[in-house]
Amino acid sequence: MVDDNNNNPAASNRRPAMRPGRMARLLLLAVLVVAGLVWLGQWLWYRTTHVVEDNASVTTDLVTVSSRLPGRVDTFTLDNGDELDAGQTVANLYSRPEQLELEQRQARVARMEAQLAFEQQQAEQARRQLQGGIANAEQQLAAARADLKVAEVELEDAEQAWQRADTLFQSGSLSKQQRDRDYYNRLAAQARLETARQQVALSQSQRDSAALGLFSGSTMTLPTPELLEAQTAITRQELAEAKADVRKQQARLEDMTITAPAAGVVARTFVETGEYLSAGQPILMMYQPDNIWIEAKVKETDVRNLAVGQKVNIHVDAWPDRNFSGQVRTIGRSATSEFALIPSSNPSGNFTKVTQRIPVRISVDEGDRHLLSPGMMVVVAIATDQPAD
Repeated sequence: MVDDNNNNPAASNRRPAMRPGRMARLLLLAVLVVAGLVWLGQWLWYRTTHVVEDNASVTTDLVTVSSRLPGRVDTFTLDNGDELDAGQTVANLYSRPEQLELEQRQARVARMEAQLAFEQQQAEQARRQLQGGIANAEQQLAAARADLKVAEVELEDAEQAWQRADTLFQSGSLSKQQRDRDYYNRLAAQARLETARQQVALSQSQRDSAALGLFSGSTMTLPTPELLEAQTAITRQELAEAKADVRKQQARLEDMTITAPAAGVVARTFVETGEYLSAGQPILMMYQPDNIWIEAKVKETDVRNLAVGQKVNIHVDAWPDRNFSGQVRTIGRSATSEFALIPSSNPSGNFTKVTQRIPVRISVDEGDRHLLSPGMMVVVAIATDQPAD
């Protein structure tokens, strides 16, 4: 039996036609292959011009707010995520005993101020009393000295009368009785002169004693101004110490009101109302939203391609539709493993080489920084083909 197709040249030249669906599939496959090659090329180019690291997170400086004094928490209403202003009250400790202590110290200051005013008035009164006593003693001394001069003049006059009477008696012109009268008058004048001299000495002694607060053998009703001024100086010193105690107690009361050191956001709280705190015990941790950065742990084999100032694209896992960018700010000088709490040991003597990580700080220059929270995971791509600023 002979096949007609073998004997028919026209039939042998006919081929089955390719269906349109198969053609489309082949074309789509070709497009996909080309697109894959383009994507692979771009990926390879991106990997050669960028250091991409997914071991990165949002980091900030966490500030621990604690109490300097022990005490029971009287008021605490904050929670995680609350915003704080600088100086805002964080917590209040029970301070009733300290308030009473402050009032007691303030009362002591008031009493000592009154005591000081009283002593100052006493010193002023003693000064006036002393000045009056000295003035009276000086007047008595002046009167005694005047009496002394009168006694000296009377003695001189009596001496001259006696000499004249004695001369006249010798010549027989005066009786013995008259001469004896002038003689006794001279003795009396001498006695009055000696009395006046003693009175001057006594008045001088009273003047000297008056300067010490002794008036005519009796003391002043008040101590001398010098003694009172010395007592006033002691009282001033005690008053200064009492005021210092008041300031110290006021500072203690202020420390019992714990305030925020700066504006920020509460990251975590550690206490509840009514809890007793020890000195230095943490109350909460806070951070400043504007003071955040990215810390990437870059492989040590990629650090040689990095430089401060290189541009960085930041992809935040929590905000995939947001664009963030920044720059390399600091490249660490030691591996993170050097500061691990539990260092790796090798007791068996076997060694396995592990690529170490170097911390790199990256700033966030573009993008809404307030969307970032400490601890968020990010992926960074550092452009190593661009010159650093």
